[in-house]
Amino acid sequence: MKVINLENSNEKVYYEKLDNGLDIYMYNKENYHNNYVTFTTKFGSIYNEFIPIDSKKILKIPNGVAHFLEHKLFAQEKGPQPEEFFSKNGAISNAYTTFKNTTYLFSCTDKLHENLTFLLDFVQNPYFTKENVDNEKGIIIQEINMYKDSPTDILYEKIRKNSFKNNPFKESIIGEKKDINKVDKDLLYTCYKSFYHPNNMFLVITGNFNPEDTLKIIKENQKSKQFTEFKDIKLKEYKEPDEVVKEYEKIIANTDLSKVSYNIKINNKKLKLNQRKINLYLYIIFSILFGETSDFNETEKEKGIITNSLNVNLLNTDSHVLISLINQTDKYQELLEDIREYLKTIDIKEEDFNRKKKVLISNELFSFENIEIVNEMIIDNIIFENVFDKDNINAIKELNYQELKEFISNLDIKNTNIVIVTKK
Repeated sequence: MKVINLENSNEKVYYEKLDNGLDIYMYNKENYHNNYVTFTTKFGSIYNEFIPIDSKKILKIPNGVAHFLEHKLFAQEKGPQPEEFFSKNGAISNAYTTFKNTTYLFSCTDKLHENLTFLLDFVQNPYFTKENVDNEKGIIIQEINMYKDSPTDILYEKIRKNSFKNNPFKESIIGEKKDINKVDKDLLYTCYKSFYHPNNMFLVITGNFNPEDTLKIIKENQKSKQFTEFKDIKLKEYKEPDEVVKEYEKIIANTDLSKVSYNIKINNKKLKLNQRKINLYLYIIFSILFGETSDFNETEKEKGIITNSLNVNLLNTDSHVLISLINQTDKYQELLEDIREYLKTIDIKEEDFNRKKKVLISNELFSFENIEIVNEMIIDNIIFENVFDKDNINAIKELNYQELKEFISNLDIKNTNIVIVTKK
């Protein structure tokens, strides 16, 4: 078992790769009182064009299949159903689908090994029938309709659709009704066999437990199962233009207060830095300019334009980063005009930069007090960088002011759009 030492935080993560390809990451600490376990596949909503196992032809699947598959794995042919099992064993279980991954999880204070074994078993034992797939369609369509009634969800979906032309990040994670009606059990099995191989999955365990004993339980469980030979998954590549699809849209919805978003689409390749540095520099720049403690927020509040601070949201799509500045206000025209004016000259003072670095380092250190945050940190590193073997704090320490100034000089922020969700 390999030990990954995180030198700046004096923490360590235990790592093991099993013979079947499954990656296991374990972080334990004696002062924790519970355990948090996640089982993740690198299959999310954006992977909707790929070459399946035992095929040479690319397959285009409906939007929302990864999320549909997440739902259906909770239906087992025999024995207790997952919700019933975890509840009886003192655990809380859940699952979620993102653009790039699907994660199954539970938290518990005891019976870690029993719950862990069951998690592995139910995720690795799909049971799809025509009847149970058709029954699930109505449930997911209800979920879609619920999102369509939410002004916030409408805003975020329009932001992506108006920003991206070809990239599947523009599509809804759960799909549309027409997509859901195209799903059948054969399609679910095809996607499962292609993406749910141990070699495309990883397990993260954080909490108070014995790593060696836990690893033995996992190895014993996996040794009893047979898996086909893994083949690298070939995904379709998309060429995404720098220009946005639509520069302005106003949507009428059932909302008490208008929601507005100013969005900036930035090409990663032109910034000539690795993705981690790009994300860190963009976060620092836009949180200093528009974050909770920014001069901009204070001025807008004093003018009565906003009552709450802007939300600064970064969406990394590999080829581009989409930065969204979001707020709720009926004075959205004044807010938008002030944002445009403020962005004409981006000037970050060195003392503000250094202070933000210290805050980021402090946040990283504090995150080790929460096992869920540690677990999510490991997941994010693997999903977005394909490996967890670096110290996040060191990456922050490596940032420097001169590089930031050069980064800003190369920053192209002219590709923008605006989305407004307002009342009638």
